[in-house]
Amino acid sequence: DSPGLRAWADRVEDMLNEFEAHSDGRLDVSIIDPTPFSEDEDRAAAFGLQAVRLQVSDDPLYFGVAGSNAVGDEEFIAFMNPQREQFLEYDLAKLVHSLSSTDDPVVGLVSSLPLTGGFDPMQTAVTEPWIITSPISDMFDLRDLDIIEDEIDDEVDVLMLVHPKGATPRQSYAFEQFLFRGGRALVFIDPLAEADPAAPPGGPMAGMPADRSSNLEFLLGHWGVEMPAETVVGDGRYALRVSEIDGTLARHPAYIGVDLAETDSAEVVTAELDVLNLGFAGYLKASEDAAVEVTPLVRTSADAGFLDPNLLAFTPDINSLWSGFNPQGEAVTLAARLSGTVASAFPEGRPEAPKDEADGEEDDANPFAEAMREGGTPSVPGEGEEQELPEHVAEGEVQLIVVADTDLLSDRMWAQAQSLFGQRLVTAFASNGDFVVNALDQLAGSSDLMSLRGRAAFSRPFDRVDELRLEAEAQFRLTEDRLQQELIETENRLSELQEARPDQFALSPTPEQEAELEKFTDQRLRIRRELREVRRNLDASIQRLGAFLKIINIGLIPLLIGLGGLAVALLRRRNRKGLGS
Repeated sequence: DSPGLRAWADRVEDMLNEFEAHSDGRLDVSIIDPTPFSEDEDRAAAFGLQAVRLQVSDDPLYFGVAGSNAVGDEEFIAFMNPQREQFLEYDLAKLVHSLSSTDDPVVGLVSSLPLTGGFDPMQTAVTEPWIITSPISDMFDLRDLDIIEDEIDDEVDVLMLVHPKGATPRQSYAFEQFLFRGGRALVFIDPLAEADPAAPPGGPMAGMPADRSSNLEFLLGHWGVEMPAETVVGDGRYALRVSEIDGTLARHPAYIGVDLAETDSAEVVTAELDVLNLGFAGYLKASEDAAVEVTPLVRTSADAGFLDPNLLAFTPDINSLWSGFNPQGEAVTLAARLSGTVASAFPEGRPEAPKDEADGEEDDANPFAEAMREGGTPSVPGEGEEQELPEHVAEGEVQLIVVADTDLLSDRMWAQAQSLFGQRLVTAFASNGDFVVNALDQLAGSSDLMSLRGRAAFSRPFDRVDELRLEAEAQFRLTEDRLQQELIETENRLSELQEARPDQFALSPTPEQEAELEKFTDQRLRIRRELREVRRNLDASIQRLGAFLKIINIGLIPLLIGLGGLAVALLRRRNRKGLGS
């Protein structure tokens, strides 16, 4: 019995009871204590709850939360880990919210990078889907969307917008209105996307340096946020080791592995993650009068500095990059949550379509549209469909997460895949996949769930209780060690008796061996009694101290407060009498 775990269990139960009290009868909470080999234990295991043992000799302990709804859906938390105490409210609210939503959240993917696979013009071959799409598909209803033009489907809960190169005003407007109508977004922009394919060979731009950047500068600028163009972030502390041309390993300033353990532990998106690998990332900064609240999620170390993307694209020598690298002495933001109520960046409403679009011609000047057609999500325009567009929303709330890097999504930055007996096995060496799934998971939650962040851990240890427990456990260990030592001595004595016999292979024990065995059995029973006595004294001491503390908290302290109030009242009465006389 652990006093600390007992206090944690009480807090979980209190939080569940609070949820039930505010549910208007829609939530029913039951506390079940599954004893070993009982039907309750079978139910707990069937739900997926995890049995743990605090000590080898203890019975299995179940401390999880499982729930079901009217249609038979089930959700569970296998074990209520005390290390996630600050996320208790969020974890329970997420479980309840999942049960109230019968369908998986819909994530709409719009990308100019071939995340779902496509045709590589450089390799002239079909490419596999990126590994990142696998955990997303496992958790959500992932849908490839047509290129954004007039509006985004209302069924989409979260829009995952990746590398929006040259987004048109109409695309930006559709994105803004989607947010205003309650949609959420996870956006990846980049000053230099390595995964962006270069101009195809044989094309008019072959051999020319292609623009591999993306930004949403119009909308971000309207909200008071920017990703500075032509600027790549390096980090002297978080720099990763990469292979040079000659095969040697060297730290590269623009490939960084951010230690997420050093980030804000109250953020659910990054909690309990290890390292986030990024390549040629940009950074986000907010103006003093920004219209949105900017909450940093991922930041560099204080050894961050800035690099020219053109220099990175044409300078393979890592040493020369370090020679021109100057740390700024302060951390910068690589990913942030943007939230707040803002006015539309399009006060006149929906922008008019360019003339060539109005005439039914494709806008070949739009790199985003071109990239979508060549390697990203396919664009399938409707034929002869007249679409009734929603009314313009002049002001609304936005909730989105912006990441100033797209390369963190690529396989080589965080995971390796290999084929084994026809199965694709993925091994992750960084937390990129978990970061993306966590971000989508939080964005897909309700508004109340979005507003929850980790709370400070609540811990008021009973020092005297812990002291008694440690003291008794020390006695318990001494007694246990003595038992083990006597066991070893007895076994050695039995071996000596066996070797001393003329017939060492006889099956029946000698009278001397029988006496030794009987002696050991008596000793073992006696020591077990001592162990039980130590444990009983431990529990009695803790219970006595607990009862004493309850008397103080429930009886003595209120009594002292009452006596204090009575003394103040008598003193005031005496003062009034003195003034009256």
